[in-house]
Amino acid sequence: MPRTPQFHRETALNNALQLFWRQGYHATSMKDIEEAMDMRPGSIYAAFGNKESLFKEALDSYFAMVEEDFKNTIAKQPSVLQGFRQYLKNIAKADESCAPTKACMLVKTLLEFTPEDKAFSEPVHAYLDSIEAMFTEALSEAQSRGELSRQSSPEKLARLIQTNVIGLRTMARRSISQSQLEALVDDVVARIIPVN
Repeated sequence: MPRTPQFHRETALNNALQLFWRQGYHATSMKDIEEAMDMRPGSIYAAFGNKESLFKEALDSYFAMVEEDFKNTIAKQPSVLQGFRQYLKNIAKADESCAPTKACMLVKTLLEFTPEDKAFSEPVHAYLDSIEAMFTEALSEAQSRGELSRQSSPEKLARLIQTNVIGLRTMARRSISQSQLEALVDDVVARIIPVN
């Protein structure tokens, strides 16, 4: 009879995700990982492989979380464009009780590794491409519903929104007040999300 694992895999992985998201890959030691996951080195290797494979799995989880958050936000609004507005506004409202940092883990990883570090940079590029495609798909849906002008390009607007999401998350790391950040989000929303 197989032994029952002495840990909850999803909880352990989430703890690793939070640690990598806060500290980055290089600044995170195996000792940090052991403490965050409350696991011995042998158990970590048996369950997740080495540090690199654990980090990649944490990136997978982060992307899944971003995807779910976006889709849930869109679904809760009466229109797709209102969903985009709310998604951008949520960036300003997020605090460290729900995330270790407001910075995007994908962008942090992209900046931490050079393009030559393909094992890390290529998956991040693929995730960012997937997010842009997800935005494009939602905007195409908005266009088919008549929320977005036929003259608008969902692809170009998706890239513009993604650029602003990255910028807003970066600004959120600066020591600016919550009210300033919310005002900045309002300005971004007013400039890039069409009024339907």
